Amino acid sequence: MKSSWISRGVTAAAALTALTLLSTTPASAASYWNSAVAPNATSVGTVVEQKVTVSKRTFTIQLRVGKYGSLSYFWARAPKNSNANGMDLFLSVYNASTRKWESRRKMISNTTYTDAHRSIHKYGYKACAKAPGLGGTAAVCTSARYV
Repeated sequence: MKSSWISRGVTAAAALTALTLLSTTPASAASYWNSAVAPNATSVGTVVEQKVTVSKRTFTIQLRVGKYGSLSYFWARAPKNSNANGMDLFLSVYNASTRKWESRRKMISNTTYTDAHRSIHKYGYKACAKAPGLGGTAAVCTSARYV
């Protein structure tokens, strides 16, 4: 009887440890993305604005920052009438922990905002555009800004 209680205690402790580890891994960074920020942010500013040429079309993309609640967020924006309709717009985020870039894409139609990413110390942010499709063009990006 004692051994079954001990093994249950060890199993519960192992499960709790695994749960704690899962909640602190880089995979939890997905919660830093937010689709509601760009249209609802306050104190919005353009960090970088750049004209890019993708598939013989020249248009403007922007890296923007603003407040949503008490937190700051970055997102990419393509202004209306920028000749970019149909292209893909990205916010690329450099994750300092994994040393990899991750991104969220949105097809441009009029004024377009990507999902926003919470501003995190040592992370990098840049706005990018490319032609859609698997064989599309290489991404063209603004310079990166690091927090």
